[in-house]
Amino acid sequence: MAANEIIQYKHNYKLTDEDKHNIILEYYLNRSKKNIERIASNYNITRQTVYAVLNQYTQKEKNEIINKSITEYKQNFTRKSHAIINKALEKISDKLDDENNNLSQLSTTIGILYDKTRLEDNLSTSNNSININIKIE
Repeated sequence: MAANEIIQYKHNYKLTDEDKHNIILEYYLNRSKKNIERIASNYNITRQTVYAVLNQYTQKEKNEIINKSITEYKQNFTRKSHAIINKALEKISDKLDDENNNLSQLSTTIGILYDKTRLEDNLSTSNNSININIKIE
């Protein structure tokens, strides 16, 4: 279920841990008053309940929830990017024999996704070289 879908039907009962974690994530993505109202409306709870959920966890616990979500997102992004890169490589391979096709879009897509996946993995995306010229007289 997407985070922005209305899920009011769901809460005729106590909020689950997953619901609470989602509330924390949604709150830290956007702390505006309008977003607090949206969260309360989506979960069919009051603003006070939103704040009670937020205060229920220590800052360390909230950070763990957020970091876990970030890690899962990065892993999903990387996995999906690799799948797209593989599809693009297959298409390029198929079109190499056809001289009339322009491969620049597929090549650009592969390059961008490759760089993004390297960024997500905290790896370099450029070739760094250092040249040191020392003059000794």
